Amino acid sequence: MKEFKIMTVCGAGVGTSTLLRMNINKAFKELNAPFNVRVEHTSISRVRGARCDLIVSFPTFARDLANVNTDVIMIDNLMDQNEINTKIKNYLIEKNLINIEEE
Repeated sequence: MKEFKIMTVCGAGVGTSTLLRMNINKAFKELNAPFNVRVEHTSISRVRGARCDLIVSFPTFARDLANVNTDVIMIDNLMDQNEINTKIKNYLIEKNLINIEEE
């Protein structure tokens, strides 16, 4: 299977997007996704031209990400690993990338 690329996005592309990248990597390790995942962090201004399968960001940037041609997941609490795991898992199930039995 091809690589699944995720971009984490914050204002400057340094602080919170880096922490979010680390937490998303944790989520995929816990899910044992049956494909390769690459997570990169970037700024809101640079994400528009980026090629990726999924963008993960925060409600603060929802308006800026409204017109991107990529799926977007919004995370409310960067430090809530359960929220991140749940939203990633639900997205993967919705897109038929994992089965519920693969939990």
